[in-house]
Amino acid sequence: MRSTVVFLILAAMSGLFVVLQVTRKPTPHRSSLAPAPAPPRAVATKGAAAKGGAKKAIASAPKKKAAPEKPPPPRMTRPLRVASLGWELIAPGVVANGGAEPGKTSAFKKERLEVHLAAFPKLDELEAALARGGADPNGADVAILPLPELCASYERLRALAPQVFLVLGWSRGRDGLLAAKEELLQRPPRAGRVELAAERGSSPAFLALFLLEAAGVAPKRVSLVDPAALLGRAASRPAGPARRPPAFAALERPLPASAKLGDHKFVATTADARRLIPIVAVAPSGLLASHGEALSAWGQVWLGGVAELERDVPAAARQVSALKLAPPAIELLGRLGGIEAASLAENARLFGLSGRDPVSLEELFRRSWSLWRASGLLTSPPPERAPVAGDAVAAMVRTYPTLVEAAPPPAARPRAGGAAPTRPGERLLSHAPAVRKPAEALPPLAFLAAVFDRSTLKVSWRESLSQARALVASASERFDLPRPERLQAAAHKDGPTVTIEVAAP
Repeated sequence: MRSTVVFLILAAMSGLFVVLQVTRKPTPHRSSLAPAPAPPRAVATKGAAAKGGAKKAIASAPKKKAAPEKPPPPRMTRPLRVASLGWELIAPGVVANGGAEPGKTSAFKKERLEVHLAAFPKLDELEAALARGGADPNGADVAILPLPELCASYERLRALAPQVFLVLGWSRGRDGLLAAKEELLQRPPRAGRVELAAERGSSPAFLALFLLEAAGVAPKRVSLVDPAALLGRAASRPAGPARRPPAFAALERPLPASAKLGDHKFVATTADARRLIPIVAVAPSGLLASHGEALSAWGQVWLGGVAELERDVPAAARQVSALKLAPPAIELLGRLGGIEAASLAENARLFGLSGRDPVSLEELFRRSWSLWRASGLLTSPPPERAPVAGDAVAAMVRTYPTLVEAAPPPAARPRAGGAAPTRPGERLLSHAPAVRKPAEALPPLAFLAAVFDRSTLKVSWRESLSQARALVASASERFDLPRPERLQAAAHKDGPTVTIEVAAP
């Protein structure tokens, strides 16, 4: 009985095994080294074939959606506030920003910067904004103004340690020197006091002091008087007895319609001394240390705004004039004509990053301080180092190296605001540096040749044409002077050891 049961169980299991082998589909073995099989193709339906749809649908596994990349964070956690001395200096930023506040097309936004712009008519108001800082809605992180006016206010801003980090442009005919007699600059008084009607600490006053010193009038001999009478305004002091008009006046152009110049005429402007007064961007050293990358990006966008402004100056003037408190567009057009843009290549030379330019920011600041102190405006010695920080420009040069190519020599351009005060080729001024050796005359010659970059300079040595030629050759070899053929050698019989005559361009 027991054997019968075992037999039946084995027979049943054998039958079940046979049934499973017959009904189960075999699974082919796939090696791990074999390529993966192609995905199955979907079969077109009869309806799709009837409609002429011969396309075959390919079934594929759904792909995972890539996680969206997070945009980079802003360069600053708060707005960057920029203020200028005058509306014409803020115009490139308004064009790039789409307004005083960030517009929809703001180029600063693309650089992850929120920029707010403002303009002040007076230097003390700009100083107050810079002292408040950009965290204050009425303050400023960056100030834009001429370098001589920064120098004039440096004693009041010394605690902020302001630093020039970018040159945005040059005064080109914006500042001018007038004389009661046209020949006064060529042959100024050799003794006694010389009156100059100019606003203390202004760029026109600096231009006048520079030209008068080059012509032989020391700044200590210059007496500054109120220019209100020439501008057709009431004087700040009660009028006294009638007095002779000052020999010289220094005013900003274009002049107001109420100006009463009398016999005074323009004898020189910054259209002659084109590389004397740079328009600079200034920021406290603390901001440069903490947000140097943001200021480099700001500078690149600003220079782009300058290029955009130059493509359509009338449109830029209308855009700025539409802002609150801005002057009319016609007035802005005149003011914009007195400014020439500075390139990144010029910045590299001015900051000493390339070339051998005798005109550097340090040299211009040193000369500004010297003139202001000699005239009594400043009382302290100059800082040990000029407040110049080239890190932002160096970063821009590394990022945009093609923008630092050598620029062609500047061509002669018409002066802003009218005809030239002197005919081309006439002597503008004559400078006689106190030197004994040719090497001592080299720095003043190179500096004048670089500042008056479109003028012909006649270098004359007393009773020695060979010395004059050697001086001209040394200046051309040692410095990168625009068109060194402008320097002409000559000799004279008596007088100073060396004279440098600057002709009108």
